Amino acid sequence: MGRIHTGNYKCLEIFLKSLEGKQGCLRMKGDEGPWMEYSAGACRYTLHRIPVKLDTEYEVELLDCQVSIAYLSESDDMMDEGVCFLEYVTDEAKKASEDGEVKFSGAGGWLATNDLGAWYDTLNREQYHFNAYKNWINDPNGLCYYKGYYHLYYQANPHSQEWDVMYWGHAASKDLVHWIHLPYVLQPQEEILAQKELRGGAFSGSAVPLEEEIVFYLTRHIGPPQETKENTRQYQTMVRSRDSIHFGEEVTVVERPDDTFAFEHFRDPKVYWQDGRWQMVIGTKIKGIPSLARFGSEDMEKWSYEGVLVEERTEGVQTFECPDFFELDGQFVAAGSWMLYWDEQQRYQPTYWYMGDYKDGRFYPKNKGTYDFGSNFYAVQSFEHEGRRIAIGWTADFYEEHVPEVNGSCGAMTIPRQLSVQNGRLCQKPVEEIYQLCREKVCDTAGHSLSLENLKGNCYYARIDFEDSVDFRILLGSSEAGEIWLVREGMEVRIKTKGVKSEKVQFVTEVERLRRAEIFVDRRLVEVYLNDGEAVGTKLFYQDCRDGVFRAEFQEEEKVGRIQVFLMDGIWK
Repeated sequence: MGRIHTGNYKCLEIFLKSLEGKQGCLRMKGDEGPWMEYSAGACRYTLHRIPVKLDTEYEVELLDCQVSIAYLSESDDMMDEGVCFLEYVTDEAKKASEDGEVKFSGAGGWLATNDLGAWYDTLNREQYHFNAYKNWINDPNGLCYYKGYYHLYYQANPHSQEWDVMYWGHAASKDLVHWIHLPYVLQPQEEILAQKELRGGAFSGSAVPLEEEIVFYLTRHIGPPQETKENTRQYQTMVRSRDSIHFGEEVTVVERPDDTFAFEHFRDPKVYWQDGRWQMVIGTKIKGIPSLARFGSEDMEKWSYEGVLVEERTEGVQTFECPDFFELDGQFVAAGSWMLYWDEQQRYQPTYWYMGDYKDGRFYPKNKGTYDFGSNFYAVQSFEHEGRRIAIGWTADFYEEHVPEVNGSCGAMTIPRQLSVQNGRLCQKPVEEIYQLCREKVCDTAGHSLSLENLKGNCYYARIDFEDSVDFRILLGSSEAGEIWLVREGMEVRIKTKGVKSEKVQFVTEVERLRRAEIFVDRRLVEVYLNDGEAVGTKLFYQDCRDGVFRAEFQEEEKVGRIQVFLMDGIWK
C-alpha cells in the first residue's frame, strides 16, 4: 500500500504482471470514490493508462503482481516537462533516498524520481549519451524534427535488461543533447502479450514529419522462436500522430510481394521523398541474396515493389537490417547493417555504407565502407534538418560484456553525428551541440606525453592535434578486469581491450595521415573520431569506477601539437 500525488499530471501509466500462479491486480482509490481494480497480465506485462485528477493523492495497492515501469503523464507541458517516473520502494530504499543516494519524493511506498541526475549516476551508466530510464533499448527509430523538437523513438523492452518482445519508447530534445523522457507509444500485438510462446512486436521503422502530423512506418513481427513460413509473419504498417505522443490507428501497408522474399527477413522500412514521389527501402533477402528493396507510392498508403537498390553477396551475411538511403553532397548513400556476419578481424555485425550514383530508379554503388570500426555500433538511422544530415546509432553489446545492476540499463545511443562526403567516403563528426557539455578544462598542453589520473566523474572529452604522424598509446579506462587503449602503429589506429570478452577482436582502421583525434569517454562507453570523422570507433568497456584516466604515451613527442582534456556535464541534471 502507498500513495501517489499526481501534481500536474492527468494520467498514470503502469506496466503490471501477475506473480506466478496468481491473478494479480492494482487497486486504486482517490480521496473520494470507490476502489478501482486493474488486472495484471498473466504471462507478460499489461500497460494500463489510468486517468487521474490534477494535484490529487491516490492510494495505490499492488495485489499479487509486480511493476516494471510506472510514470505519470499527460501534463499540459509534456514536451518540456516529460513524464514523472514512480518507484515502489522498500523501507531500506527509502532510507537510502534520505541519505542522498537516489533522490525521491512522495508519500508511502510510491516515490517520484525527482532527480534524474542522481538516478543515472551509477558506476557504469552513460551520463551524456541517451540511455533508458532503466532496462533494455536498441535500434533508434523514427528520428525526425517536428514543431521545435528533435524526436528519438527507439526499440525497447521496459521490463528487463535483455532483448524480448519489442515496444517503441520515445524521447524529445531541443538541442540533440538534453533529452526528455516521454510515454511509450507502441506495444507488441495483443496475441504476443497473451501468449508466452510468441515473440516479435513493434520492430524498427522511420518517420516522415509533415506540416501537421508525423507519419510513421514500422515492421510488425509475430511468430514462435522456431520460425517457418507458415507460422511467422513480418509486415510493414503505417500510423499517424499529430502531437508525436498519441498515435492513431495502425494499418498494414506492405506485405512480402512473393515467396522470393525471405519470410523472416523483411523489415525496417525507411521512407523518404525522391523523384517526385514517396519511396521506401526495406532490408530483406531476395532469392537468398541480402538486398535493399525499394518500394514506391503516390499517396503514402498504397505501395508497389520497384526493384533492388543494393545486393550484398559477401559470404556470411544473413540479411540487411535497418536500411537507409539519402542524397548527400552530390552523392547518393545507401546503408544497412549486416546481420550475423563476422569479419576477418572478428568484429560482429558491421554496418556498411554504399556510395554512388542514382538514376531512373537505379542505384549504382561505386564504393563502400564501414560506419564504425569499434563494432559496438548498429542500426544507424539518419534524418535531415536545416541542411544537416544527422545520424544516430545503437551502442550494441555484441560481445556480451554487459554488467547488470539494480535499476540499470542495457543499451545507449551514440552522440548524434553530422554526415558529409569527403574524398569519396562517408565522414561523421559529432554534432556541434555536444561541445556545450565541456565544463572544466583539466589539461591544455602540447608536445609531450602525460598522465591524468582520477578524472572526476569518469566523463570527459579529449582532443589531440598532431603536427605529423606519430605512434602512440592512450589508456582510456581500466578496471580490476582489464583496460581499454587507443593505439596507433604506422597507418593503423585501433581500440584495444584487455581482460574482457572482446580482447581478441581487432577494432582497427587505417588512417594515412592522422591530424586530429577526438575522444569521448562516458563511463562504460568510448567514442573516437579521427580527422573530423574520416573514421569513427565506438566501444563499450565496463570500468566500475567513478574516476577516469587519460594516460598518453607518444613515441615522438615533438610531433604532438595541442592536447586538451575537458570534464563533461551530464544531460539529466
